[in-house]
Amino acid sequence: MEEGRKAAEILKKQHLEKEEQHQVEVNILKGKLEEKDKLLRFQDSTKILDDILSSQRSPAIKTGLGFHESVEGESSSQGEARNSNSKPEMLNKEIRGQPHQQPRK
Repeated sequence: MEEGRKAAEILKKQHLEKEEQHQVEVNILKGKLEEKDKLLRFQDSTKILDDILSSQRSPAIKTGLGFHESVEGESSSQGEARNSNSKPEMLNKEIRGQPHQQPRK
């Protein structure tokens, strides 16, 4: 009977050792799976960022930012004169839209 008990204890011990080994392997595999998941998310983010950067507007295009390109053959003073003619009209429109204010004393 003692031999049966010793054999049962030995089997229980071996079973516990194998169970611990399996638990360690499971934890290692979970860690690897989490790392892969993080890498996949990073790769997706990189793809999204690349798409955004490739679809953005060229910095050389300055239209819509108040930048007026000069016409070929026109000197900078001619361009300024052309622009200065339109400025009084803009100022008059702005002044007409504002209520009359008394100057401060």
